[in-house]
Amino acid sequence: MNSQTAVLVTALATAVYGLATLLLWFENIADRRQRDRHYREEADSRKLNELRSAFYEAWGFWQGYYMGSPETRGDSTQMGRLFEALTRFECQLRLNGYESQANDLGFTTRNDIQATNKPLADAGVAIGIP
Repeated sequence: MNSQTAVLVTALATAVYGLATLLLWFENIADRRQRDRHYREEADSRKLNELRSAFYEAWGFWQGYYMGSPETRGDSTQMGRLFEALTRFECQLRLNGYESQANDLGFTTRNDIQATNKPLADAGVAIGIP
């Protein structure tokens, strides 16, 4: 093999190696984008599930309080759980960008617990719960 052939073979091998490296780099970028997109979708899904979980918990405690007899409404443990659930739901609303609903729910919860039904139901409709 003469020197010109050796140079040609070396140049060809270097070009193939460079092309393979470039293709691997593009594949790596595409894979990273796909993983990032998948992670964002999972994070959004997790946030929505936490928001809905907080709604159902608050709604359940509220219905337990609201539908109960007047004699049982004064139980401090149940009231504590109700306020905790309503506050958690209010915080989840704020974290997910539902400021108006969070303000309405928080104001009503702190000022007139008896009127909580409407802002709680409105917040449920706003997050897509029929």
